[in-house]
Amino acid sequence: MELTILQTSDAFKYSRMLRATSRTAIEYCRRHGFAYESFVGVKRGFHGAQAAFNRIFLLEELIDRGYRGWALYMDADAYVFDLDFDLKAYLADKQDRSAIMTTIPGETTPWHINSGVLFFNLGHPQGVALVREWKRRFMAVPDQRLRTLTSVWDHDNDQTMLYQALDQDAGLRAPALFVDPMLFNHHQGLFIRQLLNSLDGDIDSRTNKIEAAVADIFHRAAGTGSGSVEDAVVSELYRIILKREADRGSVGYSQLIAARGLEHGIPEVVRLLLDSPEHRARIRAEVARDRPEAVPDGND
Repeated sequence: MELTILQTSDAFKYSRMLRATSRTAIEYCRRHGFAYESFVGVKRGFHGAQAAFNRIFLLEELIDRGYRGWALYMDADAYVFDLDFDLKAYLADKQDRSAIMTTIPGETTPWHINSGVLFFNLGHPQGVALVREWKRRFMAVPDQRLRTLTSVWDHDNDQTMLYQALDQDAGLRAPALFVDPMLFNHHQGLFIRQLLNSLDGDIDSRTNKIEAAVADIFHRAAGTGSGSVEDAVVSELYRIILKREADRGSVGYSQLIAARGLEHGIPEVVRLLLDSPEHRARIRAEVARDRPEAVPDGND
């Protein structure tokens, strides 16, 4: 079974959040043999909030490339909570479905959905048709209108457009599956969790919570022996810098990279290892062995 996870964000407000959540999506894909793609920026529009529409373009680009597998889209505030979830088994009996979406809690209309986490079966003709219709509705919004849209909560937003496409066309709606959000579209979801703006409207606070949750996921994964990207990086840095295998003391470095992200965490761990007493002592010992005259004898 083919599956590609898609994520996107603007370059500024949500990019830090995406760096955190993408770690779980990438690790999940690595473990299960899936593909991962992301895009940072705005494909059409004038404001960062319009990066929300990027998901439509990402889906259509997969279709145009001839991809006919499943596409799983995750918002920047959504992360894989269960890295061992058997998604192949979950989707095995759903090949006749064009899409899988979750109904907003409390809504009586099943297709009143949350677009933060979506499955599209791009091998299903109605799955492709739904993406095309979603794109058509967005492209019908003139640039002049987009210039005035500075918030994802305006009426012309991606979620409303998808809901209207489903609501107004029974043919598009019929093969889609609408499910309870507790599996993959809830802050306590069993497979994928999403920390919505409605739960914490402060972007920095919400990002901090997500980073902590992601770090905990990888910490738990390391505790069960399954390992993580951060553990692998730290192990290699130990071999290169300290010339030995990592031990239990390396967990703190893994957690540091998990919290700071690969881009910022790795250089910081390299600096700490290079400045560690162990590394300095090893360098002095090597210098003493190779050039004893260069090492102070303690009488200077």
